[in-house]
Amino acid sequence: MAPADRHVACRLRGKRRALALSRDDIASAIGVDCDLVTAYETGAVRVPPEHLQQLSHYLDVPVSYFLPDTPRRAF
Repeated sequence: MAPADRHVACRLRGKRRALALSRDDIASAIGVDCDLVTAYETGAVRVPPEHLQQLSHYLDVPVSYFLPDTPRRAF
């Protein structure tokens, strides 16, 4: 699993728990099976951009919430 995927997985799991939501709640919100949410949260499956957008809307956070900070390069 790539570090960025691990970061997305941790942020999703943490936000879900902070809001006391179940995996079924998340699955219903984005139209997937609960097993896929589990795979997202463990990093076994990369969360596609369209699901990140749906998750950000449902969890009321910007998409950037899920993404790791990256250093900017000076050109």
